[in-house]
Amino acid sequence: MLYGEIDHNKEQKDEESPITKTSDISTNRITDIEARTDLADIEVIPSSTRAQEIYSNIVKSAAEEVLWIFPTTNAFIRQDKIGAIQLAQQAAKERNVQVRILVPASSLIEQKVQQLKEYCPDHVIDVRHIEQMTETKATILVVDRKASLVMELRDDSKPTFVEAIGLSTYSNSRAGVLSYVAIFENFWKQSELYQEIKESHDQLKIANEKLIMQDKIQNDFIKIAAHELRNPIQPILGMSQIIKSVITQKKEVNINQTCDHLDVIIRNARKLQRLTDDVLDINRIQTNSLHIRKDIFNLRELIQALVDDYKSPNNNEMIYDNNINRNIELSCLFPSITENHQNADLFLIEADRGRISQVISNLLSNALKFTSEDDTIYVTIEKKETGSIREVTVSIKDTGTGIDPEIFPRLFTKFATKSYRGTGLGLFICKSIVEAHDGKIWAKNNSDGKGAMFAFNIPLAFQQDRQESIAINTVPPMINETGKRIKKKDDYSGYYSYHKTKMKRIFLVDDNYDHTVTFKAGLELAGFEVDAYNDSALALSEFKPDYYDLMLIDIKMPKIDGFGLYEKISRIDDKVKVWFITAYERIDKAQKEVSPKLREMILNHFVEKPIEIDILVKQIKLELA
Repeated sequence: MLYGEIDHNKEQKDEESPITKTSDISTNRITDIEARTDLADIEVIPSSTRAQEIYSNIVKSAAEEVLWIFPTTNAFIRQDKIGAIQLAQQAAKERNVQVRILVPASSLIEQKVQQLKEYCPDHVIDVRHIEQMTETKATILVVDRKASLVMELRDDSKPTFVEAIGLSTYSNSRAGVLSYVAIFENFWKQSELYQEIKESHDQLKIANEKLIMQDKIQNDFIKIAAHELRNPIQPILGMSQIIKSVITQKKEVNINQTCDHLDVIIRNARKLQRLTDDVLDINRIQTNSLHIRKDIFNLRELIQALVDDYKSPNNNEMIYDNNINRNIELSCLFPSITENHQNADLFLIEADRGRISQVISNLLSNALKFTSEDDTIYVTIEKKETGSIREVTVSIKDTGTGIDPEIFPRLFTKFATKSYRGTGLGLFICKSIVEAHDGKIWAKNNSDGKGAMFAFNIPLAFQQDRQESIAINTVPPMINETGKRIKKKDDYSGYYSYHKTKMKRIFLVDDNYDHTVTFKAGLELAGFEVDAYNDSALALSEFKPDYYDLMLIDIKMPKIDGFGLYEKISRIDDKVKVWFITAYERIDKAQKEVSPKLREMILNHFVEKPIEIDILVKQIKLELA
């Protein structure tokens, strides 16, 4: 007799004790299941009260696994209220029963899932989400892959289990139970795929949002860069045409006025140089090819020299870069280094002098840009020691407008700017340079609400004190004919005349005509004899062995590139020195396309365009001295 049939002879007895009979039958049924008795029964249970009792007993009997499919969130909540979820939780906790649940997602479900995972942290309870079922509505329970209970959902709006369910079907038929297992596993895999698709969709959405933001930032940068490019180009073109017009029309030349016009050209050319250097540095940073050339020097002397340069009344470039000659004080909060180097406390670091100078100059320029007239900028340097770590911290504190809260979170990222001038690349480059020296850079608004402080730290070279003596790599100062140090960047006329060489010979090859003319004119003005060529093949045929002191060879040329030209020349003259000229790709090519011997030479002997003629002359004189 099936549980769903009615025995009229025992009707009165059943009415007196229905739950007892159901419990006894359920207990016997579960005992048979546990004893692995293959009854192969399928029972229809019309009474929701009896179904609830059988439901609880089956969950209690779980020894290895419980599989659950809930059609709606309300079904899960109702069955949680009758204690079914708690029984599964207990089985998982006490008997290590694996519980897997499929249920539609909701905030209430998520709260309950978190409680389950906190109660059973060993991952024995796993919950995945499925779409809420609209047509087929039934809760499916499978225990130990031996028994199943399917409860039809009659009215999902009812608050209680007894009111909500209709007919229930119990089965311990192997074929029937495994069919429900297959349904569950199919849903489980679908939910896994759905979750993966959802995560991929979310990741794509985030990536798309980032691309949109990046596209907007880059578009903004292009506009800013175009503005920054056009601004210096205008005075370069304008002043060049004015000077040419004065000369061609044979008008009386006002030397002072012409020098002022040339200063405008030089100043704006340097702006273009800084912009191109920044763009190239960004690419080097992104391709991990930012080259650091370290030597040991006193950071304090470098900072004081930079501050003195910014404070110099002859520094027209800084005055005009900041539009007006504002009365801003630059104050170093450490004693000045005197002529005889008293107070010259050592802050020795092993670093790239040019790159560290670039960081400090950028921070000083930013401070000047955002500081109002009659305010002060403070520069400090101090040693710090934490255990065995010794480092130096440089800070630049201004009393300007402070850091905009909107830009603060991305202050050291690319294109971060709200200024009417600048590209927003400087601080990103500074961060990369400092980190390449194993240091850290940071910023904060001042506590008094006025201005901001930027700081960075890098390791000291080694244990040091004021009396310690060490050989430090430095570039000798440029001295004019009176024996005085040249301070103004553009005033090298005395240097050229005083340091005439005894006709050192230079072999110059560059396929760019304008570059060749510029280098040749500047070098000849300094007293060198220069043979210049725009054609590398012609240059090779005209080369005179044992004649030249130095070769300046451009890398990227048609016919024969710079590396190939040098290798051919070195076969007929292996004593002549060589410097390679490049606008960018020196390191990449050196590492990939040449021999180790030539690679080392390239890394240590190169001229990176653009370069100012006076700096080139100085470097060549040092090389050939």
